[in-house]
Amino acid sequence: MMADDLQDAHLLLTPERLRAANIHPETRLATDYLNHFNEVIMLLELVPSMPDCMDDVIGWTPLSYEQHFLRSSYRDKELVLTAYQHAPAAVLRRLHAVIDEMDLLMTTAIEGLKTVGPGPEAAIIAEEAGFLLKPLAAQAVGVMNAVIDEDENLAAPASAQDTIDALMTR
Repeated sequence: MMADDLQDAHLLLTPERLRAANIHPETRLATDYLNHFNEVIMLLELVPSMPDCMDDVIGWTPLSYEQHFLRSSYRDKELVLTAYQHAPAAVLRRLHAVIDEMDLLMTTAIEGLKTVGPGPEAAIIAEEAGFLLKPLAAQAVGVMNAVIDEDENLAAPASAQDTIDALMTR
């Protein structure tokens, strides 16, 4: 990156501007990305009572952070993408570890749903996948909001209070 590019990024990525765009100023990440997972978690929860939702779950595909925002109508997506390019490497490693686990869990659940088709077994797969995804989504929020630091075990989700506290300080 050239010196002018670094200077431009520094001027663009002020804490005030990042906060205004719902980007955490420390991690430089926007939790809007997690909507990609929150929507499918909600659909998974509906499968037992509304089996028609299974088609929507099966149609879900993993999206990277960049892919999500490139496809979205997020008003500050260019700023989100620039901030992501300047996010701390340690934060990105932790986030990608959680997201990779969520993607694997979802693709495994989708394969299971395809195999069993609609019915009681699909309901069990959907419930289990949703149950396992929720704490992972909480971990991702913790990483994105600087609640989980380098020394914390990603296997233990951030407490709800820690997440709320982090959101309130933004």
